[in-house]
Amino acid sequence: MVWIGWIIAIAAMTVLAYICWLHAVILQPGKADALIVLGYVTKDGRIHPLLKERLDEAYERFQQFGHKYIIVSGGAVGSRQSEAELMKEYLVDKGVPAKRILKEDKSHNTVQNLIFSKQLMEQYQLKSFMIITNLFHVRRTKYIMHRLGMKGGFSANRSLRSVVGFQLKLTLLEIRAFRLTLPIIKRIINDQNN
Repeated sequence: MVWIGWIIAIAAMTVLAYICWLHAVILQPGKADALIVLGYVTKDGRIHPLLKERLDEAYERFQQFGHKYIIVSGGAVGSRQSEAELMKEYLVDKGVPAKRILKEDKSHNTVQNLIFSKQLMEQYQLKSFMIITNLFHVRRTKYIMHRLGMKGGFSANRSLRSVVGFQLKLTLLEIRAFRLTLPIIKRIINDQNN
């Protein structure tokens, strides 16, 4: 019976270590040509609290550093209206000039967010960028960027309330999301090489 207690304790410590590792990522908010705000599924045209957190972080960094543009990235995944359109409306309502917001509204996943945002950066001759996302999402996004040959900084809201209240379940699902990401990246890299 004692060994069951040990197994439970080891499993709990493993999960806790994983959560701490995923959320203890180093962030480097600073100057860049563009902020890229990664989308998050919207339902019925409503912004999810996790997406609101990303947008509020982007607004704060834009106010602090005066980036040339904010790229809002996300297609119509859970609503008829694209995530990018809803994100732009939210930022304009907060006071960001509409002409400083670029919409990438074709993507349906993180890999596409990055690829299509990169194309938009090339179109506007933007050289540097900062990714805005949630803490649980940074490590997988970094991995995708590395595989795609992209280099940029990260910024995210680091609050215990957000981690415990909104991000904990998604933190545990991030392993599954990472596994689903691998074939997408492999297919895109193969397409680029052919």
